Amino acid sequence: MSSAITVSNAARPRIAPADLLGRGHDVVYGAHARALVRGRRILVTGAGGSIGSEIVRQLSTLAPERVFLLDHDESALHALQLELDGNGLLDNDQVILADVRDRSVMRRVMHSVGADMVFHAAAHKHLPLLERYPVEGVKANVMGTYNVVTAAVEAGVERFINISTDKAARPTSVLGATKRLAELLVSSYAGQGTRVASVRFGNVLGSRGSFLCSLAYQIDHLRPVTITDRSVTRFFMTIPEAAGLVIESAVMARGGETYVLDMGEPVRIVDLVDRYVELTGSLTPEVVFTGLREGEKLHEELLDAAEDRRRTLHPRIWSVSQKNGRGDQARSGAHRLNEMILDGRYAEVRQTLFDLVPGGRGAPTCRRSASVDRDPVAPEALVANAG
Repeated sequence: MSSAITVSNAARPRIAPADLLGRGHDVVYGAHARALVRGRRILVTGAGGSIGSEIVRQLSTLAPERVFLLDHDESALHALQLELDGNGLLDNDQVILADVRDRSVMRRVMHSVGADMVFHAAAHKHLPLLERYPVEGVKANVMGTYNVVTAAVEAGVERFINISTDKAARPTSVLGATKRLAELLVSSYAGQGTRVASVRFGNVLGSRGSFLCSLAYQIDHLRPVTITDRSVTRFFMTIPEAAGLVIESAVMARGGETYVLDMGEPVRIVDLVDRYVELTGSLTPEVVFTGLREGEKLHEELLDAAEDRRRTLHPRIWSVSQKNGRGDQARSGAHRLNEMILDGRYAEVRQTLFDLVPGGRGAPTCRRSASVDRDPVAPEALVANAG
């Protein structure tokens, strides 16, 4: 047998994201954050995802009355309950199997749970997929957020925190545009009894489907490492770091602000590869540069020309506000997108989406999205109740 066949990196040590970024592991909460959570009933949507589940874990250490886990992925709910409670029985009302795209279900959930706070982490997050399926991005990220925040305000929830992304700043992708419109929708509910805010941050290293997962697999299995461009950079945080700052941001939520987390300096992806190889002692991989995909930026941004940034009392959290608020247009725009989907006018969705957000790049000139050519699954069950 050839020795080349037996060579493998699979036995190399696992590297913690914090080590790869050269950051500390500890999450420290201020007294106000602890007081905010203590004794409260809290609902987390997208609780089975990487960020949602870490928010649940951290909230659970701060003495809440109860944390409710909402997701449409039953396997993810089972895994999280098994981790938290030592069993995956799925037999109590803490675990909620539901789809945020169904407004009537969200209303029932909010009234039955009686939550004091909601952390909305449910979303589609993979940029290339949403470029191909923009209708799905709108249904989950725009209409899903609209449904959840509307239900929360109607039910008298005290605070609503929407999880966003740095791709919402001057969005060039469907992912970024849907998340920017979601921020505007949340902001439009300011002053209606619920303290609402969004929290924007960059890539979370170590989350499911993240670059670190792909990098580890490719290096462990002696595959070429794929990077879009030699110069591409991204902002990175660890999952615990991001979740902890999201909870801290909730303390400051008042009137529809968007909070931007301090993620340090942007990191070159090729430098992360080199550091991973150094820390693990792996064989140096072949690197293949594939080119930027539709909607991707060479360098991400934290805010755009339509926004002003201000310091907050927390040294790692900035507050961002629109120079010219567009919250009044967000709801009417969401209704227009909803009508297009229900009417089957899928070809209009992408351009309309970008027209609704500040700094959007407009429709691309590449091939049509696959979602334009197919019917959405049961649209009346998902978005017909959008209001």
